[in-house]
Amino acid sequence: MSTGHIRKRQTKDGKNSYQLIVESEKDPLTGKRQRFYKTVNGTKREAEAVLSRMKAEIDGSGIIAKPSALKLSDWMAEWLELYLPNIEATTRANYVERIRTKLNPYLGSTPLKSLQTSMVQQWVNALSKEENLAPKSVKNVYLNLKAALDKAVLLNMIPQNPCTGVELPKLIKYQAEVYDDKEIEHLLEVCKNTDMYLFVVLEISLGLRRGEIAALEWSDIDFEKSVIHITKNRVIAGGDKITKAPKSQAGLRDLYFGEHLHTLLSEEYERYKADKKAMGGDFIDSNLVIRQKNGKGFSPDSLTQKWIRFRKNHGLKEIRLHDLRHTCATAMLSAGVSPKVIQTRLGHSDISVTMNIYTHSLPSMNRDAGEKIDGILFN
Repeated sequence: MSTGHIRKRQTKDGKNSYQLIVESEKDPLTGKRQRFYKTVNGTKREAEAVLSRMKAEIDGSGIIAKPSALKLSDWMAEWLELYLPNIEATTRANYVERIRTKLNPYLGSTPLKSLQTSMVQQWVNALSKEENLAPKSVKNVYLNLKAALDKAVLLNMIPQNPCTGVELPKLIKYQAEVYDDKEIEHLLEVCKNTDMYLFVVLEISLGLRRGEIAALEWSDIDFEKSVIHITKNRVIAGGDKITKAPKSQAGLRDLYFGEHLHTLLSEEYERYKADKKAMGGDFIDSNLVIRQKNGKGFSPDSLTQKWIRFRKNHGLKEIRLHDLRHTCATAMLSAGVSPKVIQTRLGHSDISVTMNIYTHSLPSMNRDAGEKIDGILFN
């Protein structure tokens, strides 16, 4: 087995660096050991990780792979495993999927040391033009590559980051479609007496995220106080459904609801108990508010597909499921609800997000503003 140790050093500007020294086993013919050196400009933990990799490579083949022999795909895998051990499962799953489908097919076989800025630029252009990937999606996978190569520079594996100087496609701000008052009225009318009614009312009146609706349980509802406690979010990570806490503290919130929703929830809870009793062992006692007939819950993606089918079948204006959340925010603004209250109910940590993204100016609101300013100035 190889042996190795770390020497701590200090650079001229006072920063710490670590010299790694690894020795192979004695050659049976010469009796000599081969010694390898590497300097890591980073933390001791990072130096220890590199030392472990060097020893593993020596023990596996007797030699250390030079940076020029290390493929980009192998480095991306190592970067994820060694340097991002504590990221959330959902974040890791997104990184893995992006790298597997959008990076490795283009640049994965390229030796790390041979990667050039022009190659990265060609890859970015291909994602945008050939795969028609949205600018935001291109940026996301590009940032994964940039972060991994920043670490490679820090570890002296490459002299500089080839992502430097790459031009990304211009981000296009998404303008959401929303339903106005008449369209909301029509939507609720066609939803009545269907399994979509409670779901749509929850979206329109509370502005919940699809994962929050998928994770909502009866234990989260206080019927006496007419309050729903939002404490969970259901997401997909690597094909698995995961229920976890919201991303930020602001996502944990209590939402008061009105009499109509109170009645709907009470009736649905009675149906839940009746189905549970009638189906016996065939019923999945998930405790979920939005569920299938047998009690099984929905994944966030399933809710999206369910909405798309319903919208198409009833000839409703084409908007995304998430745009029902936009519609809720716009309806509250139109009704004179304070932007600060809207921010709290939507679970935003920054009010600028609420104002810039979720509050859309309907023609009726625009017209009302014109009449009001006219009255102020000329009456």
